[in-house]
Amino acid sequence: MLEQEYLISIGEAASILGVSIDTLRRWDKSGKLSSIKSLGGHRLYSKTQIEFYLNNLVELAKEWALEGSEEIPSKFYCPNSSVFQARLSTMQYALTAKQKLDHISSLIGAVAGEIGINSFDHNLGNWPDVPGIFFGYDIDKGVIVLADRGQGVLVTLKRVRQELDTSEKALKVAFSEIVSGRAPESRGNGLKFVREVVSKNPMGLIFQSGDAVLTLIKDGDDLKINHSPDNLRGCFALITF
Repeated sequence: MLEQEYLISIGEAASILGVSIDTLRRWDKSGKLSSIKSLGGHRLYSKTQIEFYLNNLVELAKEWALEGSEEIPSKFYCPNSSVFQARLSTMQYALTAKQKLDHISSLIGAVAGEIGINSFDHNLGNWPDVPGIFFGYDIDKGVIVLADRGQGVLVTLKRVRQELDTSEKALKVAFSEIVSGRAPESRGNGLKFVREVVSKNPMGLIFQSGDAVLTLIKDGDDLKINHSPDNLRGCFALITF
């Protein structure tokens, strides 16, 4: 049994996570984030459990993008590009402060910025579900995660490349061809820049849209695109460094 000082109320847990108390009750009922019942029947939460949940960035982002859960911790949710840019600047400062990353900190920020802004630019006024993006990072672990519940790369590129009929083909075009200089069809231009930066620096990228997953690594000239059993309507990106 956990000592009392390590347990917090449902109100405190909701405040730390940045979600509503009703959401925590639903998560408890579904088993997503279980509480500990006090003798009086009140829901209590372990601080360690809350911290572990917040640190599991990949699972949080994938779950939100794939399952369409109604809320994510507010610290990871960017409802518009202004909020994203502000948090991106905060991350960039943290990257610069790490001496071992000093030589590539600006490039890491540029890659994350390009992917995040793409989500806003190419879904502006056409978000099929919840607007905005998931944006989380752990500088010490060398991980950045972004996700959206937008239209996805295939839908975006079909506006100018109607022959595209699979997410795999769409990702290949997006990361290897200059498509158009006009928004919103210019998605491929930004992702081509992402590919060039990642392939020339000690970084890695996993990018999924639809049922296709692309993997990029340093010195990896070939595009590795595989089928995913999960069909993600929007986009998910994992940047490692």
